Amino acid sequence: MKHLLEDLFSERHRLTARRRAMAVLHEVCRNRERLNLFADGAPREMPSILLDVDEDAETVVFDIPPEVEGVQWDRSDPVLAVARYEGVFVGFELDDIETVPWNGTQVLRAALPPRVYYLQRRHYFRVPVATGDVSAVVLVRQGAAAINGRCHDISAGGMRVLVNPVAGDFALRAGERLQELRFQLRGTALQTAARIQHVDQPVQLPNGRSLVPLGLEFCDKSFAFDQAVVLYVQQRDRDLLSGRT
Repeated sequence: MKHLLEDLFSERHRLTARRRAMAVLHEVCRNRERLNLFADGAPREMPSILLDVDEDAETVVFDIPPEVEGVQWDRSDPVLAVARYEGVFVGFELDDIETVPWNGTQVLRAALPPRVYYLQRRHYFRVPVATGDVSAVVLVRQGAAAINGRCHDISAGGMRVLVNPVAGDFALRAGERLQELRFQLRGTALQTAARIQHVDQPVQLPNGRSLVPLGLEFCDKSFAFDQAVVLYVQQRDRDLLSGRT
């Protein structure tokens, strides 16, 4: 995700026409597209929804995300917001955030974003993997036993996996850096360092087993690793668009 943010929030992707920028914000709001918020001090992105765009008052209103440790919402420093709109990524900064009442509930209000960014890069999409495309994923931890996992979906920046933690080892936590992540992608052996972005609630399987979903970010990727994953995501995305699962 770090690579996406660096690419998206660059001057070459800024919408220079205010009318176009406002039209995109209104569409994101009207369609209730999911926002991912990125704030300093937060261990991961936080989900929200853009509820209102008021050009006259020069404000936007958005939903308060679930409580996240270390994040204060009444703040003057900016929060980055990213949404998907018509198959592209839309990004903008939220400044001067405050908690206010709105239509009978508490929401967050911020200044109307002065800049809106628009990025059409399909290889950043997260795609579900097809059966047999990705082998068992091995998570090599520092000071703990390696864990085997199953890849659920993948993007150029990371993957989501389901793992069965080793009993007796220290708990998996957001921010933990994995010494190595190994897997085969359509027969090609790949490895890279990784970081746990988030640890979700365990999933109970019909057979009684319990698996823990993890969001992983690829770190220190080699060029060959990056190209292999990007190529797979692009090909898989085309397969899904054409109806091939």
